[in-house]
This record gives sequence, C-alpha cells and structure tokens, in this order.
Amino acid sequence: MPFISLQHLRGIAALLVVCVHLQLQLERMDYHGWWPSWGYTGVDIFFVLSGFLMWHTTVGRQQGPLSFYRRRLVRIAPLYWLLTSVVVAVLVAAPQLLQSARLDWLKVAGSYLFFFTPSAGGRVDPVLVVGWTLNYEMLFYLVYGAALLLPAAWRFWATTATIALLVALGLGGWATRPVAQAYTSSIMLEFVFGMAVARWWQGAVGREGPAWTGPCLLLAGFAALMAFAEHGPTVPSALATGLPATMVVAGALLWERSGRLPAWRGLRWLGDISYSVYLSHPIVLSAFSQLWRRLGLHLLPGGTWLFAVAAVLVCVAVGELVYRWLELPMTRRLGAFTGARVERSAAREG
Repeated sequence: MPFISLQHLRGIAALLVVCVHLQLQLERMDYHGWWPSWGYTGVDIFFVLSGFLMWHTTVGRQQGPLSFYRRRLVRIAPLYWLLTSVVVAVLVAAPQLLQSARLDWLKVAGSYLFFFTPSAGGRVDPVLVVGWTLNYEMLFYLVYGAALLLPAAWRFWATTATIALLVALGLGGWATRPVAQAYTSSIMLEFVFGMAVARWWQGAVGREGPAWTGPCLLLAGFAALMAFAEHGPTVPSALATGLPATMVVAGALLWERSGRLPAWRGLRWLGDISYSVYLSHPIVLSAFSQLWRRLGLHLLPGGTWLFAVAAVLVCVAVGELVYRWLELPMTRRLGAFTGARVERSAAREG
C-alpha cells in the first residue's frame, strides 16, 4: 500500500522545517517580529512516520539485520554524504561564504559516521546541520535492526525497552555531557509511537469509525502541535510534540482508509522530493539569503516577507532538481549494485 496520506505528511513536514529555518535568515535582515516557530515539529512528524514505516515494511517478512541495514543505508546515506561533502568543500575553500559554520574535523568525521560529536559551545550538530535528525534515525535503525534477530512477537517490546532505557537515563540525570544528552533524548520515543500506530493500524481493519474521525484527529493533532510547541508546559518533547505528531499520522491514515482523502497531486509530489528538500534547504537558504541582502532587496517595502515566499519556492525548486538528478539516480544505482531494493516513493520504502 503506497500510503498517499503519508506522502502528503512528508511534504508538509518538509515545508514546516524550511519555514522554521527561514527565521534565522529573516533575523539577519533585521526582522524580529512574530514567526511560526512551531515549524520545527515537522521533525516530530518525520520520526513518527519513520517508526510506522519501519514496522509496516518489515512485519511478516523474512529480513535479517544486514539486509535491513543495507537498505536503510542506501536510502539515507548517499545524498546526505554528498551534500555534507559540499559543505566541507566550502568550509575548506571559501569559509567566508558560510554564515556560521566553522571547520572542525572531528565534527566532519562524526557527520559521515552519523555520530553526535562535541564542539565549541557544547553543540553537537553535524556539518550539515539538519543531519542531527539522521543521527537519531540511524540509532533507531541500529536498535530495530538488531531486534530483527528476535522472534517476531518480541521485536516491538525489545525495541521499545531499549529506547525507553536510553530515555530513562536521560530523564534520570545520568547523561550530563552534551553528546550523552543527545543520545538519551526523549525524542527517540517518537519512533516507538510510530511503531505503535503501525501495530494498531494492522489490527484496526474494519474498526475505523465514522469517516470524519480521520480529518478531526489530524486537525486536532496539528492544533496541539502549534499550542504545545509555543505555549505548552515544560515537559519532555516526546509528550509535548511527539504525541500530537502521532495524532496527525493516525488521523491521516484513517482519512485515507475512509476513501475520502483528496487527491492532492501537489502534496504527493512534494512528499516524493521531501528528503531532497529537507537536506538541501539549509544550503539554499544561506546562499539565497546572502544574495538577497547583497542586492539590497530586503530594504524594499515588504522585502523580508517577499524573501520568505521566494525562499520557500526556491528551496522546493532546488529540491526537485536534487531529487531528479541526484537522489533518485544514486539510490537506484546503489540499490541495484548492493541488491537493496529501493522504492521510488519514500512513503513506500520509508
């Protein structure tokens, strides 16, 4: 099943992340007004989607850890490594073009290996800053892939227990250094939420309820994301934004199963290119922002808001080019070379 609703969510989540990263560029244009900072919750949606898809695409199938790891690496790593190399090359050859990044070879090594590494100021972001989410993805894949060695009935609980133990170490104050805090973040529970939705989904056939349940749950989830992200209590992120993101995913699935999900071809296309948009947009935003300011366009009436609209469009356009000319050919060729079948659609393959 292609899960068109999840493709829609991928596209929306990617746009949310692009929008939240626009804020830094707008501040460099002296705009300090209101901005929808809850856009970072697109990452929470991505994590829940990942947990759902990993469970859904492996349950009931004979797949060992090595085959699983190979498919995940082919799907995730090539484009990320390529764009990381672009940033590293700029850091070496023309560091003045980057507005905040600094060359740190330990960070470079950690970026290619999907490890959190410490740097000045206690930050653990990779060279390509959005790669921090891939570090969590790879940790989840490591745990879940190892669970494939166990009987099928044990896999969910073994994965859940391992992640819960990591999170408990963080919440219990055992993780004091930035890297340890990163690896014990409660955000890892969002993968478990996604797996739980997949288990519920597989057992809920014929018990979906009224057709309006899906859209209402979806809207309630987005409303909760906006409310808790900006005004919620100080609670672990898995509760403040992870549970609402889970509502969004479950609502989208119910809406699709009801047969009344609109055929939004634009959102489906955006879902296809979402990974390319997600990885390339920090580079695009930085370059486009510097060009915009150099031309003095931000000084025009409404120049900052015009920049915001234009920047989103440019990020999507570049994402389409990256998808067509880099991501899709690389994953197909590497998939054929390694024997790891990779679907065209991210929502089919995860």
